[in-house]
Amino acid sequence: MYAEENGVKKMEDVTPAFVVAYGQHLQKQLEAGIYSSASAPKNYLSTVNCVMRLATGGQWKTVRPSKDCGIERRKYIPKESKSLSETRHHEVQQAIDDRLSRIMDLQRTLGLRFKESCLFDAKGALKQLDKFDCITIQAGTKGGRPRRLPCDDEMRKVIESAAEIQSGKSMIPKEMTYMKFRRECYEQSKANGISFHPERHAFAQQRYRELVNAPCPLEAGWEHKGRIEKLAEYLSTSLEEAKDIDRKARLIISMELGHSRVEISNAYLG
Repeated sequence: MYAEENGVKKMEDVTPAFVVAYGQHLQKQLEAGIYSSASAPKNYLSTVNCVMRLATGGQWKTVRPSKDCGIERRKYIPKESKSLSETRHHEVQQAIDDRLSRIMDLQRTLGLRFKESCLFDAKGALKQLDKFDCITIQAGTKGGRPRRLPCDDEMRKVIESAAEIQSGKSMIPKEMTYMKFRRECYEQSKANGISFHPERHAFAQQRYRELVNAPCPLEAGWEHKGRIEKLAEYLSTSLEEAKDIDRKARLIISMELGHSRVEISNAYLG
């Protein structure tokens, strides 16, 4: 065991510095091919942090895998699109209740996560649009981080449709809790053989086409490594210009999805 090999035999001997060293050890194992991805090392560190928080009554200073230990961020680039097709989207809407149907439209058109779409205040969003031509997404976001989202006419129509059925301060019926509503929504999605996250994939891929005037690599069937050459050919432009266009689009889409790094767009766009 790493702890025993380094003279740590009691929990009292575990310090943040020791855990950082352990994390760096895990990174070396990752580089040596012992792990297929950074997920396992990060999970190990997460377990250590959790145990130490409990042992110290919440006084433990969390050791961060990437920033403190240098563990690589997970890089995931799918080979096939996970976007829910327009045809399948409409098919499912015919089989579910009207409220969930409009929530799925919010997910697809605004790029909202499931929880964000449930907690979305459509009536409040319309007031924001009248003043600023954009809306702020905050309820249900990861870490409570707000983000601004510019809205076009199609987005406004979807928000107006959602507002028509809104009965409380969100899309959740005012007599229901979020957890109960979530359970009912997931029962409907399971009965129809879908999940909700593919709607965000559809949003990301549509935004890429709008921003770049070209399909994203997953939609076009291009390999990630050769995407710039293919894009340059598609747009009849230089490699340098195509690279800049692709990078700027991915940055915008990443921010609109509520992510803090542009690399995450690879999972949606290829």
